[in-house]
Amino acid sequence: MPPSDPPTGGAMEDRHRLRPALTAVAGGLLVLLALGLAATLLVLPLATSAGPSATTPGLGALGEDGGFTVWERNDDGTPVRWDPCTPIEVVWSPVAAPTGAATDLGEALARLSDASGLPLRLVGTTDERPSGSRLPYQPERYGEAWAPVLVAWADPSQPGLPLRDTDRGVAVPVAVGREGERTYVTGQVILNGTRDDLLPGFGDRADAWGATLLHELLHVLGLGHVDDPAQLMHRYPGSGPVLLGDGDLAGVAAVGPELGCRDVPPAGPVRVMDPPSSPGHGVP
Repeated sequence: MPPSDPPTGGAMEDRHRLRPALTAVAGGLLVLLALGLAATLLVLPLATSAGPSATTPGLGALGEDGGFTVWERNDDGTPVRWDPCTPIEVVWSPVAAPTGAATDLGEALARLSDASGLPLRLVGTTDERPSGSRLPYQPERYGEAWAPVLVAWADPSQPGLPLRDTDRGVAVPVAVGREGERTYVTGQVILNGTRDDLLPGFGDRADAWGATLLHELLHVLGLGHVDDPAQLMHRYPGSGPVLLGDGDLAGVAAVGPELGCRDVPPAGPVRVMDPPSSPGHGVP
């Protein structure tokens, strides 16, 4: 069944469709952020054109192997991943959040931290609202560091959001670094605040906010969809216990700390401007 016609309950998420193009330019680096239907071109001022860039994953995911897929791989064949030696900070917005949101988010992060070995940390609330053109560097709000992962609920009718009425949520990580040597540094989870059919907790994949949070946060850690309905990373939630499947566990191990620390380029200012051309946005 095509993503545009999901089964009852809606797709967990199916809007990662734009494969960003990256172009180095003298004095700066062009960065195309592709979050669902939103595309924004950023210029990150750098000393040389050979410096790092930032990007988000786009069309599909790479290489189902061992029951999981990843958004991107570096030139050495390893998945693009977070630095496991630096805390992965997460903030959330209480605006439009359902009952039990803070508890469910904390539990989801704890489960994924235990499963992956990654240092996921819920550091508090924020006044930031989700955006299809979210900046990865916001010193006025978060200080001289890459912005934390944002988790927020919103109405799909809000302009500029890649969220449909039938979606439970969308999520995307943001990677920086030289092409082929990238590291994730931030990300965003946008959840559908109008889905009154979903319940707090981790009772059943069919109707639990906990299942949705786990699925979207797995995207932020670098995993893509799989065809196996037994996995939480299946495109559609299905029904059953809210547990990581064998493929999900293999995936978080692949993006976990086993391969060691990653070098993370220092955070820097970003300015937004219109892209020179707009990619197609067709929904299959």
